[in-house]
Amino acid sequence: MKENNLFDEALIDNMKFSNPIIKDQIEILESSKHQLLFRTILAANGGQNQLHYHTAIKEIFKVRKGKLTVVVGDSKKVLTEGDEAIINSGVHHMFLNVSEEEAVFDVTVENPKRMIEGLQIMYGLASDGKINSKGLPKNIFHTVIALKMLDAFSPKYPFVIQKSIISLLSFLGTLFGVKKKLLDKYCLIKLT
Repeated sequence: MKENNLFDEALIDNMKFSNPIIKDQIEILESSKHQLLFRTILAANGGQNQLHYHTAIKEIFKVRKGKLTVVVGDSKKVLTEGDEAIINSGVHHMFLNVSEEEAVFDVTVENPKRMIEGLQIMYGLASDGKINSKGLPKNIFHTVIALKMLDAFSPKYPFVIQKSIISLLSFLGTLFGVKKKLLDKYCLIKLT
């Protein structure tokens, strides 16, 4: 039996976000409790500028058009149309487009948890100019709430310290109503 989507098809059709800092646009194609699929259009010379990793998420990048550079740890791999890269949880990674043409790729996220909310918040903040040049929100509460939803961590700092700080500040952000404001302002889709 096929699992029902978490949200209405009409809403999915309108789920497009863009981020002027990393020069991409994403469109949600499918979402369920176990998997999230979105298409990314990444402009020439766009992409992430910092390695990150997830503790419980597996991502699969599949190139539909152009060239996508995927950095995994210390190695770089250039993917072209039809190529895939599988990023297991715990693996340091980032993506970028060093070519002069846009790259189009699909991202399948297994075990997405609250990623759909984290994406809506991060892209909403970016559209509102509330993101710094490194791609993170300028407000620390916005940062930790979104990072927690995205299950995203930096390899630059010890995990235990990041997890503790993110958990504490995210709890405080929830207590002070910051999380509710972010969800209300940026999330068409809210998970229960």
